[in-house]
Amino acid sequence: MGVTLHYKLGQKKQEVKKTLDRAQYLAEIYKAQGEKIAVLVEIRRLSDYRLYIDIGNCETLAFDFKSVAEIMEAGSKDWDYMHAVLTDDGKKKLDEGYEITKYPQNEKYYSAECCKTQFSHSLAEHRFVAEIVRSVASYCIAAEVSDEGDYYYSGEINDAKEAIQENGALITSIAGQLKQAGWDN
Repeated sequence: MGVTLHYKLGQKKQEVKKTLDRAQYLAEIYKAQGEKIAVLVEIRRLSDYRLYIDIGNCETLAFDFKSVAEIMEAGSKDWDYMHAVLTDDGKKKLDEGYEITKYPQNEKYYSAECCKTQFSHSLAEHRFVAEIVRSVASYCIAAEVSDEGDYYYSGEINDAKEAIQENGALITSIAGQLKQAGWDN
């Protein structure tokens, strides 16, 4: 529960590194801006296909691009978030690209994640997350993004502010009801 950005992204294998390089560059800019407004930004580039960014009090913003084979294998072993989201719990197939045997560079890699911003201490944190997601999505050949704070679509930070406040009030109300019902903490 709480304001969250959800994203499903598809990119040609050969373009993933450049796509994440751009996002990392933007994150470096936000890191410098964050230092001026007390928003800590930490960047971890684990490979050409994996970029993790911690922004303030938000959940980790993760871009972990994987091949169709990797996603299907993970889904066959146990429940896997990326597999579940991208295949609708195994009901849909993932497109591997156009004639990948002839043109392996056309193989598609996918990433599906979410990043909760509900507990951010600054609206800049939500904006940083949304803009980095927008940067990656804008270079992908397939992208689906939803922002429960609506900033991603409107560009109006007050939309995120209202959503975060409304969710906060709802969480507080539910917590109060649970406490009245005898639940501690």
